Amino acid sequence: MFKQLQKRLTLTYSLFFFLTLAILFVILYFVFQNMIYQSAEGQIEEMASNQATAFSKGQRINSGQSENSPYLIGLFSESGNDLIDKWKLPDDLQDDFARRIADHKFSGLIKYRSAGNGEDLLIYAIKPVNYNHGSASGYLLVANELKQTHELVESWFHLLVVLGLAAASFSLLIAHFLARRAVRPIQQNYEKQKAFVTNASHELRTPLSVFSASLEYFETEERHRMSESSKETLRDLKSETAEMTMLIRHLLTLAKADQNKLSIIRSDCDVLHIFHAVIPYYRQRALRENKSFTVNLPNHPLIIHANPIEIRQLLTIFLDNAIKYTEAHDELALKSWAEKDGRNFCFEVRDTGIGIAEVDQRHIYDRFYRAEKGRARQSGGSGLGLSIAHELVDAYHGQIRLESKVHEGTVFQVALPILRHRR
Repeated sequence: MFKQLQKRLTLTYSLFFFLTLAILFVILYFVFQNMIYQSAEGQIEEMASNQATAFSKGQRINSGQSENSPYLIGLFSESGNDLIDKWKLPDDLQDDFARRIADHKFSGLIKYRSAGNGEDLLIYAIKPVNYNHGSASGYLLVANELKQTHELVESWFHLLVVLGLAAASFSLLIAHFLARRAVRPIQQNYEKQKAFVTNASHELRTPLSVFSASLEYFETEERHRMSESSKETLRDLKSETAEMTMLIRHLLTLAKADQNKLSIIRSDCDVLHIFHAVIPYYRQRALRENKSFTVNLPNHPLIIHANPIEIRQLLTIFLDNAIKYTEAHDELALKSWAEKDGRNFCFEVRDTGIGIAEVDQRHIYDRFYRAEKGRARQSGGSGLGLSIAHELVDAYHGQIRLESKVHEGTVFQVALPILRHRR
């Protein structure tokens, strides 16, 4: 239980840390990317302004400078339709830039196919200029490839991915450490509570046994001299004592389950002997309450390897529930069989009682859970029976299957892989 809780906390903490770091890294990536592109845009704008100023003063970039320069430079006419001069400007870009000048798109990004037939990005800026001593005007284009800038952004992205993976591993370690610290006090308190329940249950068994024996002795000795009200009070005391004894027995069983001590002592036995020892009591009880009780058991021994006390307890839990949550004239049925694989022993308890609502079916194995609290109080019980049944079945690595509809009835089917052989 605590290992599962620790795993869930570890996953929750690590997921929280990882998402926080992932958001932080995404923000850093886009901030860095924006800074890089803004820097490239600033450089191209500055280059274009400088060149436009030089052209306006009658200066001219010579071919040697342009060949050594990483920038692409072109001089367009005032209409933008004609390329007056170019420096390193590919022919296939002329029409594209001419259209941008006509549309007054004087800065931005443009895709083009580089010399290696790969697609690349250009960042450009266009500035108006006067040249030939002011006798002519046009537009000076300056553009630059973003290959190096893109590679820088990619390297930053790869670095963040590596850091993210390292941070994820580190966050998992931190989450595991925090989960252990969070679970430790809960586990300590649980162990104290479990020890208290176990010790208190053991301590209460003796006085309850003495009290029950005293009531039996008192009833035997004083039966003929007691009034009807005294007899009714005595019956109530015996009933409450039996309920307390059953509650203590259930608490001890759950304490064993919490300590993984269920089904330690096992032996080969005929399960039908166990069933036949239990059935008469419930047959008489059903008869007193005007209910029908049918039994369908095999006519040959079914040898199982289990603890007979636990199997008996498992059967009585389901029969008790069937008796408690049925009305007069309802039907109860007990059936047992061996599955064809020769390994699973199965039994089924069916009734036509009040049924269990779907919303309650998810919680019926929770400790102290009551689907109908008012009715459960009237019929007795502590809300621990099905919890114990679930623990017992888990201890034998078996399964419980539930089918129930409100006002139609309930079917509990149990399969336990404890069958030894059939004869």
